[in-house]
Amino acid sequence: MSGTAAEPARANRPATAGRPLSAARIAGSSLLGTLIEIFDFIIYSFMAALVFGPLFFPGASPWMGTLAALATHAVAFGMRPLGALLFGKLGDSRGRRTALLTSMLVMGGSTVAIGLLPPFAVAGFWAPVLLVVCRLLQGLAVGGEWGGAVLVAVEHAPAKRKSLYGAFVQLGTVLGIGLASSVILVVNLWVSEDAFLSWAWRLPFLASALLIALGLVLRRRLEETPAFLAELAERESGQRSARPTVRAVFRDHGLALLAGSLMWSASCSFLYVLMTGLVAYTKQYVPALSAVDVQLGLVLASLLLVVLTVVFAVYADRWGRERLTAGSGIVLVLWAFPAFWLIDGGGFGAMLLAMLVGTLCYAAFNGAVPSLLSELFPVDARYTGTGLCISFGTAVAGGLLPIGALALVGSSGGSSVPLSLTLVLCGVLTVLGIVLARRLPRYR
Repeated sequence: MSGTAAEPARANRPATAGRPLSAARIAGSSLLGTLIEIFDFIIYSFMAALVFGPLFFPGASPWMGTLAALATHAVAFGMRPLGALLFGKLGDSRGRRTALLTSMLVMGGSTVAIGLLPPFAVAGFWAPVLLVVCRLLQGLAVGGEWGGAVLVAVEHAPAKRKSLYGAFVQLGTVLGIGLASSVILVVNLWVSEDAFLSWAWRLPFLASALLIALGLVLRRRLEETPAFLAELAERESGQRSARPTVRAVFRDHGLALLAGSLMWSASCSFLYVLMTGLVAYTKQYVPALSAVDVQLGLVLASLLLVVLTVVFAVYADRWGRERLTAGSGIVLVLWAFPAFWLIDGGGFGAMLLAMLVGTLCYAAFNGAVPSLLSELFPVDARYTGTGLCISFGTAVAGGLLPIGALALVGSSGGSSVPLSLTLVLCGVLTVLGIVLARRLPRYR
């Protein structure tokens, strides 16, 4: 390597690093980092459905209070594109590691702050305002998280293992949901309902401080990716022009942004409708299912997802990543109505079956899309491009559509049809995204 190339390599290497980490350990570190950030993000989703309504919006009816709390959950999705732009600029110019460390600090600080917030009865109007501010910061942080974590794993991966290493980040998402569900399940079983509403809901947010400390230690040890260092060396030696502006990313890779955003729809709708969204829906309209039932179902579904995600990731290239992703959308379309017919029946076994069959589409997506998405953009625009795809797709399929569907559930007297139609629409959007992606160039 020339002197010019070696210098940025040293500059971007963690000061605490001794022996470089192997690609497998780097992928594992990406998994754990994503697990921690998703735990923080999803804990809010559960608490918005369980307790934030009466605590922060006490003047509304129970269902409207829950919707108001879930709306504060949804505002984070509006911040994700901004987070993708800010952290994408940082990650494409200063390095993936720097952006990931910064996003984790923002996420950790805002999560712990939520655990310290006074309720409406103490702070009045300022209570929901501060809650929204903290949630906006969470959205900003998570907007810069996933794309960077995928790039660290994929850009370090051996050529024939990019799908598997990219799926490690999705495993972090799954395990983060499972850990959040497990923590709430334990707290629910440990304390009474009144105690949970009074003070115990704060425990998962405050405990996040320990997880964030662990995550920062892990991420400080990350090596910068070879692809980024090579691109940086060419940029500094004059062999390549400066990294493209945000305007250039939209101009030169607009179709890739559209394709990636569309293909992201199925996973978001499954996650925020058929998994975490069930907490709010069943609490109000399926009284036969308790909060403990739903959290236990989420834990079991998450365990199955881990196994299936690894299987699909191992065989993704053999079976075809585009085929697997399109298949995940088709399965979601076919299962959308039967899933809620089972859930509406009110039995734990039926609800669990609805979740477990749905995990097939989510696991197929997990195994195929991370590496597929990263190849839609060149190295110097990859952090920004992948982050924007995830943020746009999640804002629509994970924020606007589920909240709108839940509002229609209330206005229709508890019908689950709007939730099923949301799953159908998002499954179709994922298939359309794959159709478009097949026409685009790939950047290895």
